[in-house]
Amino acid sequence: MHVYARCVSRTGRSSGETQEQLRSYAVPSSAWNRITSGHPGSVLTLRLLPFILLAATVPLAFMTPIMVPYANYSLILLPAFTALVNGPVATTAATLGVLAFGSAGANTLGLLPFPDNLWSDLPPVAVVGVLCIVLAWARNRIIKRLLDMTLVAETAQQAIMPDLPSRIAGMKISSVYRTAHGSPGLIGGDFYDVQDTDFGLRAVVGDVQGHDLSTVHLTEALLGTFRERALDDPDLTTLAAHLERRVRLHNRDRDEWGQTFATAVIFEISPARDRLRTLLCGHPAPLLVRSVTYPIGGKPLPPLGLADFGIDSPVQVRDVELAHGDLIIAYTDGLVEARNPVGQTFPLYSLLNAHVAAGVREPADLRTRLRSDFITGGYSRNDDLTAMVIQIP
Repeated sequence: MHVYARCVSRTGRSSGETQEQLRSYAVPSSAWNRITSGHPGSVLTLRLLPFILLAATVPLAFMTPIMVPYANYSLILLPAFTALVNGPVATTAATLGVLAFGSAGANTLGLLPFPDNLWSDLPPVAVVGVLCIVLAWARNRIIKRLLDMTLVAETAQQAIMPDLPSRIAGMKISSVYRTAHGSPGLIGGDFYDVQDTDFGLRAVVGDVQGHDLSTVHLTEALLGTFRERALDDPDLTTLAAHLERRVRLHNRDRDEWGQTFATAVIFEISPARDRLRTLLCGHPAPLLVRSVTYPIGGKPLPPLGLADFGIDSPVQVRDVELAHGDLIIAYTDGLVEARNPVGQTFPLYSLLNAHVAAGVREPADLRTRLRSDFITGGYSRNDDLTAMVIQIP
């Protein structure tokens, strides 16, 4: 338990400094999933089970002979059960407790009417107990090593896509990122980033083909290209061309079955915060929320890696006017393609309109409402999910 807590505390961040992210290690809903995922509360219950079993059988053995065989089994197996779910210290305590209890029985020291074992029964119990202690120690070493490796992997993934601050360039931002169910990593095929540049606030939300660890290489490459080029490229067309080139470089030495692509929406909020420019590369259009919700974006280009254009090729950049309090929402298809038990997709537009009509306009509050809608509606997904909400001050 202490190893798990140390691993979580070293990777955690203050909620006042960064966005609350919904990662793949979020608390599972069912008790069995909480146990198998290593949730602290469930693990504590699991570790106490051998002693709960002992407490439920041994006292009854003093009151009724029927329970004596069951209590004997509980005592004999206590070191082994303890070693399965505890460390060497608890297993040592269990072994010593069984030996002390057996020594006080009716046919040994005679201090207790139960158990009725002989002195000759205690050496085998001691040998088995020592073996269980060694096994518990070895298992703890393995678990500690695995947790250390997990910590290194999570730190590396956090460096690729760190959490966003709650405010950038004076604008409130709230985001959510979830990898696909069953994904072992914190980063999948989705990616997003926001940069404060001389050209205004620039952001990207994208989706690499696939959603497992094989997508992380291209995800990292696209994020690195965006972070570097967003600071210098004079317009979104040039920025998109550099992202396109990055995907083509990724595919250059791959055969036709190994090549991949990525969709993306790139948008820019002017320094005066009065204009929004959007460029789509095969990605769902971002949403502008005022009194109602409507999509922004012109005719989309093909996804990155499939477009055959260069820096000077004509592309369609949508330019719209912004007003105080406007909300800009960019997302990936993992959100709107999620389905409830009757097969209905997640109704993002209608839910946004309902929440805004109810006066919910803070990005963090809106994200919380949408998350609640997703969970209470029973929506499930098989893809990564990303959403970003930005409010114009």
